[in-house]
Amino acid sequence: MPRINLSGGSYDARAVSVAAQRVLNLYAEPIPQEDGEPVQFAYYPTPGIKAISQSTGAGRCAYRTSKGDAIFVIGADVIWLKESGALVTLGQISATNNPVRMSDNGTTLFIVDGTSSGGWYCSMGSGSYGAPVQISDSAFYGSATIAICDTFFLFVNPDTTNWYTSPAQFADESTTPFDSLYVASDTTSLNTIVGVEVLGQYIWLFSQTQVEFWYDSGAADFPFQRVQGVTVEAGAISPYAIAKIPSTQATPNGGIMWLSQDRTGYARVYLGQQTAAVPVSTFPVDGALQDMGDLSSAVASVYQQEGHVFYVLTIPGQSATWVYDVSTNLWHERCALDSNGNEAQLRPLFWCQAYGKTWACDYENGAIYQVTLDALDDAGTPIKRQRSFPHLLTNGARGIHRQFTLDMQNGSGIPISVDWSDDRGGTFGPVQTLNLGTTGNVWPTLYRLGMARDRVYRLTWQGAAQTALMGAFLTIDPVRT
Repeated sequence: MPRINLSGGSYDARAVSVAAQRVLNLYAEPIPQEDGEPVQFAYYPTPGIKAISQSTGAGRCAYRTSKGDAIFVIGADVIWLKESGALVTLGQISATNNPVRMSDNGTTLFIVDGTSSGGWYCSMGSGSYGAPVQISDSAFYGSATIAICDTFFLFVNPDTTNWYTSPAQFADESTTPFDSLYVASDTTSLNTIVGVEVLGQYIWLFSQTQVEFWYDSGAADFPFQRVQGVTVEAGAISPYAIAKIPSTQATPNGGIMWLSQDRTGYARVYLGQQTAAVPVSTFPVDGALQDMGDLSSAVASVYQQEGHVFYVLTIPGQSATWVYDVSTNLWHERCALDSNGNEAQLRPLFWCQAYGKTWACDYENGAIYQVTLDALDDAGTPIKRQRSFPHLLTNGARGIHRQFTLDMQNGSGIPISVDWSDDRGGTFGPVQTLNLGTTGNVWPTLYRLGMARDRVYRLTWQGAAQTALMGAFLTIDPVRT
């Protein structure tokens, strides 16, 4: 029987008759062709979640400190998750649902919430953290994002073209007060500055339509200077969708990803390295994002899993989270299920990695999760997984689909729903069910599947199983038309 190999990530073309290959809660891993294996890609389940604590309030931030500890903000509470699993509430900040951002210089942890008075700092001792203290220094203006460069904290003045810094190695506002002259402006785009991040020794200053680059020049009046003649003509839509990427084969010295818009206002996702950037979102991802409306509250996190580096982009209120695998340059979708079994927003919103594990906080219910491949559901809720196949045509003639044999790892015995479209991806018909075997040498098969000129098969399942999908074998006999 001829094999149907699956390849690539999610690709829903503007016309479903062209392509309607959805990859939901699965990620693709290419198989090195020099290994001689008969398949090109295997599709593995994305991780589930285990709830480790429950409080009240929206998750607002997850951060790994330079000491390797996990710090969360849930509602107004700043919470330290210890390696032992114990939770310590360090104190409180503003009682809103606004996202917050954190950074530290090794001795002080700084928290910002985007408002003009929203700044707090905590001392970082050996195995301890102080309570958050709200800053009252008149030279602190608030900021939506925060970054660190050569022990200077970097901030953006909300709703202005200005950005500013703390003194070097800030400890507290009494001993290391802010300098009101440590302020600079976006000098080229003249737009509102949205966010700031640091990659290597370059400061990336994101306005609404452009990125400027600065570096530490050591000058006495203001310690940073702009890199002359270099910009990226793509600004940032949301300060919370700016995320650093670690070194991978695709990003040898690390990178930055963000949800961007150019001067036309259209949304795209960019990947930047050194002082250059390129769009990495595909046409379907661009179209999906642009159809979502307001993207200013988008949130992104980055985590690494078995060598894959994932950029997880969520637009609150939307049922689809788009995830870019930096290691393979492929996109897939993730979602949760609501109480009615409908696709809903992914529960984890802010992610971090500490103690060799991945953690996240829920966007609304106060839960902190461990995100792990060992979890086969979302804290008790099933995970919907789906992979659509490419169009199968028989040179324009009708074909009898006699046998469909699934090429998928067995052992779990879970049911797999198979349905298909004979109108070029427009609608899908009744579901047929296959059961994976409880042992390895099983080949789940459907027979007598009717006739079609162009057919799109689709697999969907919710069973708790560690599995791998490689494709299918299909017997089609062309008939005279």
